Amino acid sequence: MADFPPWADLTDAVVREIANRLPCVYNRVHLAGVCRPWREHLERLPPLLPPPKLPYLILPLAEQLAFSCVLSDCATHPFFVPEWIRHACYFGSYDGGWAFVSTAHPRAQGYRDYFLTNLHQTPNTFVLPVWIQLDREEPVLRPRQKRLRPRDPLFINAATLSSDPFMDGCVVAGFVNNCAPVPGHHRQKIAFWRIDDKVVIGCFFMEDACWDAVDVVRHNGAFHFLTNGQHIVVGNPGFDDEANAPPQVQWEYRCFSSQGRGYDGQHVVARYLVESSGELLMVVRCSPRPGESTSAFKVFRMAQPEEDDDGDGDAPLLDGRTMLFVGDPCSRSDGDVVRYIWRELPSLEGRMLFVGRGCSRSYNTDQYPGFEGGVYFFDHRIPGQGGGAPALYPCRDCGKWTGKPALQVELCFPEQDPSNYSSQVWLLNGSRTPFSSINLLAIAAMINVYYNCSAPFANGFSGSLEKLLNEA
Repeated sequence: MADFPPWADLTDAVVREIANRLPCVYNRVHLAGVCRPWREHLERLPPLLPPPKLPYLILPLAEQLAFSCVLSDCATHPFFVPEWIRHACYFGSYDGGWAFVSTAHPRAQGYRDYFLTNLHQTPNTFVLPVWIQLDREEPVLRPRQKRLRPRDPLFINAATLSSDPFMDGCVVAGFVNNCAPVPGHHRQKIAFWRIDDKVVIGCFFMEDACWDAVDVVRHNGAFHFLTNGQHIVVGNPGFDDEANAPPQVQWEYRCFSSQGRGYDGQHVVARYLVESSGELLMVVRCSPRPGESTSAFKVFRMAQPEEDDDGDGDAPLLDGRTMLFVGDPCSRSDGDVVRYIWRELPSLEGRMLFVGRGCSRSYNTDQYPGFEGGVYFFDHRIPGQGGGAPALYPCRDCGKWTGKPALQVELCFPEQDPSNYSSQVWLLNGSRTPFSSINLLAIAAMINVYYNCSAPFANGFSGSLEKLLNEA
């Protein structure tokens, strides 16, 4: 050990104990890169205890993509992605490292190409539709008449999946537009399509704008859409083999009274739908005034009214035939109407809630020693238009809310400048191994830079690193 400092000569048990106290995968990578004796200790040991799976916050920095890890006190780590999505716009994510991204169309200005790609294994990419078909038949044209196109460009605002995309029957659900999204304009429409569909066939919307979707989550085998009026639309789509046939959807409309819900005079920034221990929660994000930073959250649990509840008088009356299908023909869809109420939770009850449109998740603090309950949030505002200045994503209203009177919002994530290509988004790790063998080589190169070690050592390090992380 003459070539190494005295602290390099530790026993296997001590090195393993150090590694087990590092829940962040990247911190374990750095541990193995400190010196060769520690790396050799880790190679001899059985697989380490798997680190917990909490979402990473993707940071769209100007110089390179990075992510912030809650498990390492929100430290920033570099993130390696292929050049073609280096400046992609992120609009959602799914468990297992999947991200919904869009890129500028190479030949049509103002149009977007959409993809579902696995950021841990980037060769796994699905091409998503860029067109929505509102007419099932080509129009009959007179001679010399200009040919009309029955398809409109598709703009996806948020989306989620019914299952892992490699599973048979995977369905995508989201709220979309057939024109470019502008804050405060253009109503959201609900759409469903299969993971390998090339075109979205039709979309659904309500006549009343209070039923416009603002979030979506998969729960109990169906898609649940939270609406602008704090109601829930449940949709369970089915597809047949007929070409260009719209989905057949079973609907349920859950109507909620607005009585009993107050936000202390604050402005509502956003609402999210979160599944937590088999229940549905509505998380309401507030600020003192429009345009100001997030100041507080309110969390409500969905419940059916009891006999002594008298706050249902202002719930909207529905006849069960309210969902309009936009396509050919335009029709209404039957559905059941059920009344519910939102009950405010007095505390988070040990929950860690990570909120974002289409990608909210809940975790229990008893599985993460040293962590306390809170709501983690990021800045998903889209750029404003006008003024001739470049459109920028603010990327500054992010942090953690604990509900403590002394410090309600903690700016725990790294501060970054506005981005010219994307907002922030969660990267949901789920149950997949965080790094593929391809990324291991990239991490080895990173270790070479971080520790100024030789290239042969860095390349050899990637082999042992795979063993280090194979249970992660």
